Amino acid sequence: MQGRVTKYFQDRGFGFIHGEDGNAYFIHHSKLNGKYIDRGYYVFFKSFRSDRSDYNAKDVMVIETTERKKNNGKKHK
Repeated sequence: MQGRVTKYFQDRGFGFIHGEDGNAYFIHHSKLNGKYIDRGYYVFFKSFRSDRSDYNAKDVMVIETTERKKNNGKKHK
């Protein structure tokens, strides 16, 4: 599934991804496999259920970062 990171608290190690299905998925740093994510990043992820929530994310892969998006719109001299 694809989605956009809507919140990620680096200091607390968790956040949320807005999935293409309209649901908000919880992401914990332990499910990132060492990948770095931040607010605004577009990602692929796998959803899974836990005993606490039906909407969780794991195996996150970054598609596009906010920095890359900003640079695409700039004209180079």
